[in-house]
Amino acid sequence: MVAIVMNIPGRRFLTLALLSMAAFSPGSALGQAPQAPQPSPETKEVKAPSETRPPKDLFDEADSYQKKKFEEFNKQKLPYDQELESKTKQEQQRLAAKNAADLQTRKSLAGGDVYYVGMLNHIAGNADEALEAMRRYLSSGPVGGNAQQARSVVVLYARRKDLIPEAERAVEAYAQNQPQILAEWFGMETLITQALQKAKDYDHMSTHAQGMLKVAKLAASDKKTNAFRRDDMLFKATSLIVDADTHLNKKDAAIETVVELRKMALSLPSGNLLRLANTSLVSLDHSIDPRELFYSSEPGAAVKLPDIVAAQWIDQAPVKLSELRGQVVLLDFWAPWCGPCRYTFPKLQQWHESYKDKGLVILGLTNYFGNANGRKLTHDEEIAYLRSFKKTNRLPYGFAVADSEVNDLNYGVFSIPMSFLIDRSGKVRFIAMGASEKEIAGLGKMLQTVLAEPYSAGTEMKTAGVAAKD
Repeated sequence: MVAIVMNIPGRRFLTLALLSMAAFSPGSALGQAPQAPQPSPETKEVKAPSETRPPKDLFDEADSYQKKKFEEFNKQKLPYDQELESKTKQEQQRLAAKNAADLQTRKSLAGGDVYYVGMLNHIAGNADEALEAMRRYLSSGPVGGNAQQARSVVVLYARRKDLIPEAERAVEAYAQNQPQILAEWFGMETLITQALQKAKDYDHMSTHAQGMLKVAKLAASDKKTNAFRRDDMLFKATSLIVDADTHLNKKDAAIETVVELRKMALSLPSGNLLRLANTSLVSLDHSIDPRELFYSSEPGAAVKLPDIVAAQWIDQAPVKLSELRGQVVLLDFWAPWCGPCRYTFPKLQQWHESYKDKGLVILGLTNYFGNANGRKLTHDEEIAYLRSFKKTNRLPYGFAVADSEVNDLNYGVFSIPMSFLIDRSGKVRFIAMGASEKEIAGLGKMLQTVLAEPYSAGTEMKTAGVAAKD
């Protein structure tokens, strides 16, 4: 049986840090640097600004040009036109180049004004001029957000020129100053790591890949970070560490790095990150069965898991995971239209009947989908359908129904069925992905292990609220 891949909107995102993606704001230092525009007689010339305007105003004009033009196009309800988009970008580049040239002709510029010369040249795609301006600006010892942005520009263009030591000094200074934008910092470390990878300097590459992982962990600790962006950062950093270790004939170290990533996937928790880690692990050693690591690894420290968000509970009183501490909890992500999910129902029924008196609580997590069996449904109709589905399939445990993908995002659920086994201390001990016989058997084995473990919290076990109907 195979898992059903879910289309989760939260997976589609843009990030300043992951340089393999396109569509960056021109003002972002680590976005793809634009190419210098070529003259075109068909393109309307941008009116030259007054020579007396402050440097910041000239920068803001160029930086916001594209956004304002697109807002105008939207008001005019113009359909998307790739040629119009390209033309608008070229106009922005020419405006930035013109404003930069204007500033450079002025007899005297304050130290801070040189920053805007650098940023205008960055937007215009003038790499040499941008790098030189940022060097001048940083030589005056500035602090704050502009200084940090300038360091990002230096890393971008120094890396292009293979001036790796200069790029390293810039990222080191970034790490020692504030404010820090983690995506920007991660991007700088990534640029240097990839340059060293290309140069086959694997010792040096490993150092900066570790720097990437450090920043990725900082991002992971920030609850505001998009879950799938977080996973991509962690996996990208780990993959580059593994690549360096592999070339340095440090296979054991590479495997240990991926094993640590698996532990992180459990603690976050994230089924998506676990999938990525398992794939990497098997590629390093085909003899490894990732499931076996669940039994041999020591569980990590308990962390506060994301609470279940539900618009409606069926045969289950609303409950927080913290209220279930002392019980073994199995979160089963499923949907009524999912064929493989139904394949797991008999085992879930059996486990509920066999272990409910030993402290097992199963919660079936699903979403409103607005339809069933080819018919559109209101929320009330869908709840009625789920109650009937539950009774027909003899599912004795409670359901939590969400009106968004928030639970999927919080737990890194990229496909269903997917189950998270949480021990009495609140630690995720197993993540089952799919409905294969091996996956179900592995989950059952760990379930017995966790149920048999002693637990002492100094207080009586709390109940799960209203008992699920048999």
